[in-house]
Amino acid sequence: MIKPKRISLIIAVYKNTAALKILFDAIRKQSVKADEIIIAEDGNCVEMAQLMASETLPGVIHLTQEDTGWRKARSLNNAIKKASGDYLIIIDGDCIPHPRFVEGHIACSEPGKVCCGKRSELGEKITKEIYDHTLSIQNLTKNYLFNAISHHRAGTRHYEEGIYLPYTGWMARLLKNRHVRYMIGCNYSCYKQDMLAINGLDEDYTKPSVGEDIDLGWRFRGLGIELKSCRNSANIYHLYHKKNFNADTLKENDAILKRNFDANRYVCRNGLEQHPKENE
Repeated sequence: MIKPKRISLIIAVYKNTAALKILFDAIRKQSVKADEIIIAEDGNCVEMAQLMASETLPGVIHLTQEDTGWRKARSLNNAIKKASGDYLIIIDGDCIPHPRFVEGHIACSEPGKVCCGKRSELGEKITKEIYDHTLSIQNLTKNYLFNAISHHRAGTRHYEEGIYLPYTGWMARLLKNRHVRYMIGCNYSCYKQDMLAINGLDEDYTKPSVGEDIDLGWRFRGLGIELKSCRNSANIYHLYHKKNFNADTLKENDAILKRNFDANRYVCRNGLEQHPKENE
């Protein structure tokens, strides 16, 4: 089976340098290392620049853009264009990967398929312990299965998505063909050529939710690029924060999605390459 020659790990960030420091530590401890790490900053803040100037992790590239509102799609497209890898792994900067996260995505990888993971959403108390460095990601993952009750009490959501199963193990093989209803934008991977086929993320979306996950999923499928599960083998642990979208945001994004859906527009017009827009 074909496997990637070069891996680009793309991390979408916005101002949260404390989370990115923890994420960098988790990257250092990966069982399989990415060849390059691209920080796709949706902005250009001083604190992020200072952190990147002091970072010694090899292969790090920091991309910025003017902070004029939510433009995650544009920042990720910038990173995709910059990526030298033939394989892309995309996560958010407030999500901490399991030590075998990259390994899980590579084991799952296949041309013409998008590997879709999930996330365990840590509660506020556990998140604080991680930020305070009283709980390391190694101890979190090592004892994860045995701390189900404490996670429940601490408000962790989707606890089961943080339980690690080796992708080539017998239990993971039983679950490997699980149907993927939708992908989430903080944990997926694909060959760069498949991302180029749909012209990347649609920059018409200028509010969070839908544009960086649901929209991608249906456009991939529209071009025959399947969504494949790597749940429990490429785990991430999302640090707690309040949601940054609401009903109005969803309504606006759903209207964009519907227009494209009705037009069977799988290759977006405002993505990696900009295409003239026909009349609606």
